[in-house]
Amino acid sequence: MNLRKHFALVFALLFLPGADVLAHPKTDTVILYNGDRITGEIKELDGGILKLGTDSMGTISIEWQEIARIDSKYYYEFQLSNGARHFGSVEKPSRPGQLIVAELGQDMEIEWLDLVRMRPIESKVIDRIDAYFSAGYAYTRANSLAQTSFNGNVSYENEKGRNTLDGRVNLTDSDDDSTSSSKIELNRAVWTKRPGVFSATFGTYEQNDELDLNYRLGVGMGIGRFFLDTYRNRLSGMAGLQVITEDNKSEGTDENLELALTSRYEAWRFNTPELNLDFGFSLYPSLTQSGRVRSSSDLNLRWELIEDLFFDITAYGTYDNRAEGDSGVDYGVTTGLGYDF
Repeated sequence: MNLRKHFALVFALLFLPGADVLAHPKTDTVILYNGDRITGEIKELDGGILKLGTDSMGTISIEWQEIARIDSKYYYEFQLSNGARHFGSVEKPSRPGQLIVAELGQDMEIEWLDLVRMRPIESKVIDRIDAYFSAGYAYTRANSLAQTSFNGNVSYENEKGRNTLDGRVNLTDSDDDSTSSSKIELNRAVWTKRPGVFSATFGTYEQNDELDLNYRLGVGMGIGRFFLDTYRNRLSGMAGLQVITEDNKSEGTDENLELALTSRYEAWRFNTPELNLDFGFSLYPSLTQSGRVRSSSDLNLRWELIEDLFFDITAYGTYDNRAEGDSGVDYGVTTGLGYDF
């Protein structure tokens, strides 16, 4: 391997993530266990699915387990289930289901199912952005109850970390009353030298009429870890501290310091119909208000109806034992249609 060229590519990848480099020509070859050979451009491997751009069929998705071998002369980033990251090219294997990565002049064998993600180094920035939006509406004529929901997620990942922006808005309107709740979360995870461990910074905004909460702003940081990260599912956890500023309808504005303990589980099924599960739970014991505990959870379940169009089920729950509302509990379940960009 040409080491000078390798270092130049890695330098561009790490320090010039905004460079808009052209995608490489469609000369990669994917060989399936049934003997089929497909030529195209390897766009990425993620969640057990290899996306391959072709001239005649557009971008197709192939299950990683169905692939016996890949041939490519280009450079990639490889992420393993233990969190380790490698940069190199794909060398010719000696048997099906074997992946040989040439990194810094040395050949390294990677177990087929230990590979969690694979991404070309010359990918455009726009290719690293994932977005998903969904909307739902329900109306009950008996009490003139209308419920509207909007949910969205935008993420961007490079070699230094991952940034995500999540938001939801729920509106309820009836003859007697109208209420709303909303939440926006901004998170940044930065990979550390220790495989599977990341540092995290995060910010949140919440508003909830059911809890008599005008707004809550939170900013914090912590340390997280991937406990499970495979081509089928992912489990992560994070522990940290956050400062919150709250404005309640009767007590006014207050500030508090909290522990932030969060966990998230994600799973995929790519057989027809495609299924995605994303569940998160957070616990916030207060350090400045004795005995106060908050929690929040969110669930997103979606089935693909046609390509990139999903039937979406979204649920959320919040709890605050010091809330001014009737019970300190609010929850909701909505259905709708979503689109994956």
